[in-house]
Formats: sequence, C-alpha cells, structure tokens
Amino acid sequence: MSDIEIHPDYTDRHEALVERITILIRDNGPSSGLQLSEWLTDIPPINLWRACYSSRRIRIRNCARYYLRYDVTRENVLRLSPSILRDFLTFSLIYIPEQAVAAVEGGTLLANKFRSISLRKLSRARQALLELDADLQRELNDHCVVFLSGDIAYFLAHDTRRRHATLDVPVNGSDIDIVIVTNNQADPAKIKAIENGLLKIKRLFLMMPSVREELDFIVKPVDKMLDQLAYGDIHQKIASKILYESYFLMGRVDIYESLMRNLEIRGTRAKIEADFETALTQRKNTISTILSLSPEESLKDSEVASLFFASQERLEFQ
Repeated sequence: MSDIEIHPDYTDRHEALVERITILIRDNGPSSGLQLSEWLTDIPPINLWRACYSSRRIRIRNCARYYLRYDVTRENVLRLSPSILRDFLTFSLIYIPEQAVAAVEGGTLLANKFRSISLRKLSRARQALLELDADLQRELNDHCVVFLSGDIAYFLAHDTRRRHATLDVPVNGSDIDIVIVTNNQADPAKIKAIENGLLKIKRLFLMMPSVREELDFIVKPVDKMLDQLAYGDIHQKIASKILYESYFLMGRVDIYESLMRNLEIRGTRAKIEADFETALTQRKNTISTILSLSPEESLKDSEVASLFFASQERLEFQ
C-alpha cells in the first residue's frame, strides 16, 4: 500500500507523524496499534492508521482472520469483521525493518494471546453445559447438537472490558455464543428446562467477579435451522453464517454433519463465500479511498465511515 499516492496537502503532517511513530517503535520495540494510539493521544485513529500503512519506513504484521458480518446500517448489509480500525488496534503489530525477527516473535505471541482467550471462553461454554442436571445433559447428547460461533470459532476472542447494557456490570470482551439444535424426538419439557437452566447460568456468569462472561444462547428445532438455510432475509443469513463458521461443542455428530451437508447441497455455503468476496472487495476499495483522500475528506466518505469503524448495531441471532 505504500505505492498509493498520498494527498499532497497531507504530506508534511504525514512525514512528521511517521517520524514520531518510528521513534516510538525504535524505543519500545514492535507495538500494537492500540499501544501507539495510547502514546499518541493527539492523533485521530484514522490518521495513525494511514501513517503506518502508507509509509515505506514502517512494517505491519497482522494476526487476524477476517469473517463475514451483517450490518443493518449498510445498504447491502455486508462487512468484514474485525473492522479496519479494530484490525489495526488489536490484531496488528507495527515495527520497523530492523525489528523483523522481534516482530515475528511478537506476532506469534499476539496470535497465541487471542487463541488462549478463545480457549478459555470455550472452556466456559463447556462449563455452562456441564452445570446442567445430568438428565438434561443426556437430552443434549441424545437429541441435540451444540455448537459455538463468532470470535471464539475463529480463535479471535478478546477480553477487552466493557459494560453490560442491562446489568451495568463489567464483562470480559467477546460474548460466548451457543446454538443448540434439537431433533424431532427431543422432549419439549426437558428442552425448556435446559433453556431455564442456561438463563440462570448466564446471570451467574455475569455477576460472578471471577467470571464476568456474557453467555448468549438460542435453542431451535432442526426444521427451523434447515429452513433458515434459504439465506433469504437477514435473520436467515445470520443463522446460516453461524452454522457455516461453527465450532462443534457436544451432542449428536450426525445432526451436525447433516446440517453441514445441507449447507453445501442447498448452495448456502457458496452464497456466504460469495458475500465474503463482495465484502472483501468493499474493504479493499475503502482502504484505497482512505489513502487517496485527505483526512478531512475521507471522514466525510460514507463507505469510510461505515467500514473503518466498528458497527454498534447488533441483531439477536434466531
């Protein structure tokens, strides 16, 4: 990206900022985008990102995986996660050429950090299910499949503290999203008891200072899950994508394999992957726009505003 021409009005300020960043990195070693933003509090994030990505003097090592996300604030509802800014702040290591070896080591440690967080949250998900009564666990194993989705499935879970919107308690980063799909032989009374049990565990996880995790879950019959593979409205798209990216947790492997076969046979997998390519193209075009416009102009661009920053919109999965 260093070959893209920088807006001429920005050149002097750009070079001065690159010099500040270079000095910080030389003194402190390879650093995350978040560390740079904390040191350079007078610099808007988009300017910091631009300086790092457009300079020949700076290198960036990235440990993120990108996945499709649906954003109701966008006309075609498509975007990639993490956002351009989140990718820079959280999943990137900025360094100078002579620090290449240290950057490889630091990048590995950074990737392992998110893998460790993801495994810890995966363990919490298993713990939640094992807290259920033995007969309810048997029901899950005999008539259900349980899988995870979201950040954890990609081993990108983070533990950045945030406040729970309703209870106003601190929460450790990424949600733990659990999906339970039941077959037609499942006992409705036991399925209801599983839901009630998980609701209690959800509150317990939020309120316990030693846990502070947000557990989200949904229980649905297999016929509904199959209908959602039509990939029509946004709720069907979200449900299909969750299955596409899922991580098997427990229960009936045959139900899970059947769902994954249907994802393929019905063409849903191909549609998801086509939408990913569309979102990837949008992202590349937005990056080019940021680098070609002045800072003031780029912030007025609707695509930049939409794709650079993280969306605050959230739809409950169904």
